[in-house]
Amino acid sequence: MTLRDEDAAVVREAMDEILGTPPPPDRGPAGCVVALPGFVMLLLYPPVARMLGLPGWLAVVVVSAGILFLAVGLILWFTAGTLGRRHAVAAAEAGLRALESWSPEQGDREEALRAATLMLMNSFAQSGTTAVTTFDADEARRRIAHRMPLVEAVERYLLEQAVLYPLFTLEEEPSDSAEAPPGDET
Repeated sequence: MTLRDEDAAVVREAMDEILGTPPPPDRGPAGCVVALPGFVMLLLYPPVARMLGLPGWLAVVVVSAGILFLAVGLILWFTAGTLGRRHAVAAAEAGLRALESWSPEQGDREEALRAATLMLMNSFAQSGTTAVTTFDADEARRRIAHRMPLVEAVERYLLEQAVLYPLFTLEEEPSDSAEAPPGDET
């Protein structure tokens, strides 16, 4: 199945909307900025306090603040990639559910094209240099089996636009020849 020109226009519009939506903020750098002062406070306060003869109650305040800064910073730093991943998982699931419930007799074709685009554009979540799938492709294929020709046509179009990795339309490596392997002559 190939997309008609009006179908391609709908997919392109949905793709532009998705690409134009800013991703959730990356809180990793903020976590580092918050954790660093906490670490410095915990590391340097004891020797500095002894040298300057600072009161004990100040130690409780500084150490408590240092622990708080360090804990909040580490939480932000270590959970930085999960917010974007959760966003992509939710968007892909919304597209899958829309495709599951869509029927050509009762629904608008534009709705299915937008749902397929949403699902495919969110099929991978990227964090830095890594990308992970947001859903199981085999399970998705089972759930929307009756819509796979449409989804594959949308995926081929999006691959032509170079905006995603192949998921359902993985290209098979061409064989050099159709002959039997050497030593397997019958």
